[in-house]
Amino acid sequence: METEEVLKESFRRVGKEFGYDNVDAEFIAFREFKVRWQRSYKWASFKVSDYMMDAPGEVIEALARTLFGKIAGKEDVPYSEEMIAWSTSKDFVKYKQPVYLRRSRGLTRSPKGEVRDLEDSMSRLVDAGLAEADPDLVLTWMKDKNLRKVGYCSVLMKVIAISPALDNAEVPEFVLDYVVYHEYLHASGGMKVFGRPHDLDFREDEVKFPRYREAEEWLNRLCMYV
Repeated sequence: METEEVLKESFRRVGKEFGYDNVDAEFIAFREFKVRWQRSYKWASFKVSDYMMDAPGEVIEALARTLFGKIAGKEDVPYSEEMIAWSTSKDFVKYKQPVYLRRSRGLTRSPKGEVRDLEDSMSRLVDAGLAEADPDLVLTWMKDKNLRKVGYCSVLMKVIAISPALDNAEVPEFVLDYVVYHEYLHASGGMKVFGRPHDLDFREDEVKFPRYREAEEWLNRLCMYV
């Protein structure tokens, strides 16, 4: 069976279990790993990231169950063990990360800025015992100076992107290190279901950064946030 048909059949089968008579699903080339959906009384349509085109049938079905569970109002629907194992595997990063980087046109794809080097920041975090070296993790500057959101992380693609607003000798090194650390915590924290990025455990780890409050004050003065 063709991959697209596996997707459609899996979503239709699971949809029927949840009371949906008409279910459609298709792969879309999103930059991010995500799903969008529309629904009415007994109708639902899903657009699924094409990063899943080579996923095993049981993984696609597990995703369908998670999504229909969420639609049904079950707030804490977990991803299946199969879904987590597949999407966090070495092969997933190996084959999907290059595609993600090609689609991310706003990234330089380099850790070296005009003044700062993101790999130096990561090395300082590792030396301080705040992070572990990860050869799969990509550190890159954004192309445009985002003066509000100064960093983001794609957890599954293992990419940390930092605004060049911090590639500035007038911004202390520790402020950049703090932003990299914040995004590293997202990367190392793994998959979260339906977006709960800053939970209690995350906040407890975040304040372990030695100059946490000072770094936050700097960002506030610059009207930036992480």
